[in-house]
Amino acid sequence: MTRLRYVFDEARVQRFIAEGRGQGLGADFSPWLQIQDVPSSGRSHRPYGIKSRRVHHLLSDGEWKCFLKFEGAQDVVEIQEQFPLDRMETFRIARRLGFKHPRTLDGTPYVMTLDFLVTTTGPAGSWKVPYTFKYDPETLTPREQELMDITREFCRSNGMELQVLDQRFFNEPFNINYDSVRAYHDISQLAFYDQTDIAGITQAMSSEIAGGSGDTLLRACRWLAGSFDTTPLVVYQVAMHMVSRGVLRVDLSSTVGLERLPLSAYSLGTPPALPVNRPVFRGGRLV
Repeated sequence: MTRLRYVFDEARVQRFIAEGRGQGLGADFSPWLQIQDVPSSGRSHRPYGIKSRRVHHLLSDGEWKCFLKFEGAQDVVEIQEQFPLDRMETFRIARRLGFKHPRTLDGTPYVMTLDFLVTTTGPAGSWKVPYTFKYDPETLTPREQELMDITREFCRSNGMELQVLDQRFFNEPFNINYDSVRAYHDISQLAFYDQTDIAGITQAMSSEIAGGSGDTLLRACRWLAGSFDTTPLVVYQVAMHMVSRGVLRVDLSSTVGLERLPLSAYSLGTPPALPVNRPVFRGGRLV
């Protein structure tokens, strides 16, 4: 029974399509594959995305670390994981390349996916970048290389270039720091929220940073706590909330704990604005 849970046949593909898998944008996007759909060795992750405002389905530690890097990038506005490719197009590509297309249990073409389809924005507008993650691309089997070639050709035919990521993409200090900071993006549910002058602490912290104080963040939290009749931990949590919102900026790849950095390592910023009109990808095609 457990094995059958992960078997794909055409009926299951059609059920996923009816459920809206692989469709939508932002909070409405539904990944084609979700963690309950594939075997797991306990390394899957279901983080709540602070940009997407939905739960993401990440199938490995590698995907989790990629997700942190993408979400922490100011120019990334959309992260769509387990994104499905049009299987009729991938089937035609496979035949043209002389490869066997993966098939479901009952012999119909299997829906291939991208690990990530990421929307990036800049002065020239927005564009989509497809990514696949491989722990060690140099050790792919011939069959794995064929599947990557099908995916790469699909992306090329849709005006994109497949980016292959490996462990060199990761910055462990950044992952640790950003994972900690993102926890404070929404502090409205924390116990201190209604009893604390959040706006006052935010303004005071901003003034200290603008004034070029030589204190560390920890020392600033200690003496600001006395001014606002709260604890240094609460002030620190507010400061991390400011970082997560882009009100404060700091190098999250620092190997020194954020609380031990001098205030001079922080600068004032503004939260990035998300574009109103973004490219839409439906049915495996850019429209």
